[in-house]
Amino acid sequence: MPAPKSDPTFIKNKDKYFMGLAKQVATGSTHPIASGGCVIIRDREICGDGRSILADCKVEIDCITYAIATACKRGTPVTGAVIYSTRYPFSASVFQLHLMGVRKIIVLAHEWEPYYKDEFRRAARLARELSIAIEPLFEDEDERFSTNNQAPRFDEREQQFDDKDLYTYSPAESGSIDATQYDEQINENNDSTTL
Repeated sequence: MPAPKSDPTFIKNKDKYFMGLAKQVATGSTHPIASGGCVIIRDREICGDGRSILADCKVEIDCITYAIATACKRGTPVTGAVIYSTRYPFSASVFQLHLMGVRKIIVLAHEWEPYYKDEFRRAARLARELSIAIEPLFEDEDERFSTNNQAPRFDEREQQFDDKDLYTYSPAESGSIDATQYDEQINENNDSTTL
């Protein structure tokens, strides 16, 4: 789809574009196991960005918390913004987003780290309670919804509909099937079962 003439800031696939920015931010992450990146987007502009950090004192900072802090430092309002994150949010981040008026988080779909399983469950429960949507974004197309290249194309199917014999011809109408032979077989089967 080409850009509308009245909107020079149009982005064709904004979810993939902003998730690409979040992935780029994640390259600066200092977390050795689960690097993460996040951008806060409002009206197609970046309000804040953050990366996951593991400090020397072994304290972990979530990438969403970092992005919230940068947005607050800049003094940018984020009410109505959308979060694009390469990692699932922590429960503290979900509550912070609720207070700031954010209602949607888009998370890059991938296998989650088992270590954070309980934290992710708490975050999901809290998000559900606070009416914050957490939606996955799949990088690859789901094969269940891909196009079947083996199926006939549209113009081939149209040709089938144009073939009138396909729908008007009935073997029973032409007399090529003798219905009485089936009646005789049914009667013979019923007689043999009654013995």
